Amino acid sequence: MTTLRIMGLCGVAMAAFTGIAGCGGGNSDSGAATGGSSTTSGQTTVNLVVTDTPATNITVLSFQIQITGAVLEPGDVSILPKPVTVDLAQLVSDTGILASTVVGSATYTSLQLSYANPQVTILNNTGAALSLRGQTCPSGATCTFVPSLNNATITISNGVFPLTLTASSSTGLNLDLSIPDLLQSDLSVTLANGTSVNLSVLGNGPVRIDDVMGTVTSVDSGRVNITTAFGDVLVLDEVGTSAYKFPASVCASSGASCLAGGQIVAVDASLGGDGKLVIDSLSYLGGAGSSWVKALVLSGPAGTSSPAQLLLRQGINATSLNPGQLATVTFPTSASYSIATAAYPQVANSSFAGPQDLLPGQELIVAVGSDVVAGSAPGFTSSTIYLQSSQVIGDVSTVNASGSSLSIDTLTGLFTNAPAHIRALDVQADPNTTLVGFTSISAITPGKIIAAKGPLLNVPGSTPGIAAVQIRAKS
Repeated sequence: MTTLRIMGLCGVAMAAFTGIAGCGGGNSDSGAATGGSSTTSGQTTVNLVVTDTPATNITVLSFQIQITGAVLEPGDVSILPKPVTVDLAQLVSDTGILASTVVGSATYTSLQLSYANPQVTILNNTGAALSLRGQTCPSGATCTFVPSLNNATITISNGVFPLTLTASSSTGLNLDLSIPDLLQSDLSVTLANGTSVNLSVLGNGPVRIDDVMGTVTSVDSGRVNITTAFGDVLVLDEVGTSAYKFPASVCASSGASCLAGGQIVAVDASLGGDGKLVIDSLSYLGGAGSSWVKALVLSGPAGTSSPAQLLLRQGINATSLNPGQLATVTFPTSASYSIATAAYPQVANSSFAGPQDLLPGQELIVAVGSDVVAGSAPGFTSSTIYLQSSQVIGDVSTVNASGSSLSIDTLTGLFTNAPAHIRALDVQADPNTTLVGFTSISAITPGKIIAAKGPLLNVPGSTPGIAAVQIRAKS
């Protein structure tokens, strides 16, 4: 049999629509029980991943949808063990793994996909009020709504099909969902083969699965199981290059021996051709039972004692807070600030040390204080803030090849409409930055569209900078 990995990328986080256009894809925190697959004679492993494509005038901040089934024909072979919730807007340059499944060696002629429970959060920068299924979204407002799903299933029988899977092999399928094509002019969702839904075969190289927030459920003989914020289980293998980041107060060695069940962690991993998920880096967030949310900064504090507005993406041990809610979060002067990403280029004169360094577009993981106020307008105090990688699309305006840097503009309304009025971002690379679609920084020219992924950092008195761990060519 063969192992089939189902994965994906998203091409537009914070995509904007003209009329309606967008991006679809998977969530880096998504994944069915996966990793550590093995095959026997007559079997093959199939990995399924998901990706996304960009959008223009409405800014899509979050696009969650549940993938409820993936069935190969003939034979009714299910390759998705359980429904998986993904947030397409978090996969501009990321890959999200959906499943790694062992199936029978055969020639398959189609894949039937089924979907449910879409939820979209937009920034309405159209200049007029929008009607979102009976809900009014004023101009300039951020609104979460449940779009109608025009069709819940789609069958793909062309392109990669017929697909022949041979014994003792591993095959990856990439599911690319395009938000601009998924969202219709009435803001309903339509799944269509070749436009909003595309399927391709993955290459043989490792695929990165970054910024996964989860709870350690078990640690055994170099294998770590975590349950993500969406309730999916990932099986992660430790290797000699796996890096760990623990506060000295928690564990002095900051290595694999520090891992324990119940810990809340953030993980960057790689999916290899053998179907295994390997830990690249793991950062400790908090102890068992602590409450955390992953969130997008919509607007930073107006002053050092003022709150920030965050869009909640997902949470762990935070049942009173829901994805899609806008939360008012206050940061005390004693709060701790750090960057969860293990390695990234250095941005000159950058700072992430206090509320003054919080910017629209930053992706955070924040501790939820005991003073949490639930409801339609939640709020809480956070004493611990971790900065994760943002994924930003823009037009290249200038390139400094000798300095491994470039600038991007034509940013979405999340940046340009915010009180900070961010019109451009500097992108700093280094020799470890992954380039996708380019051979070098000098191959990137003004006018190109790119997706830059990395911590978004404040540079006091100057243009904010992205410490780019990846730069991907976009169309």
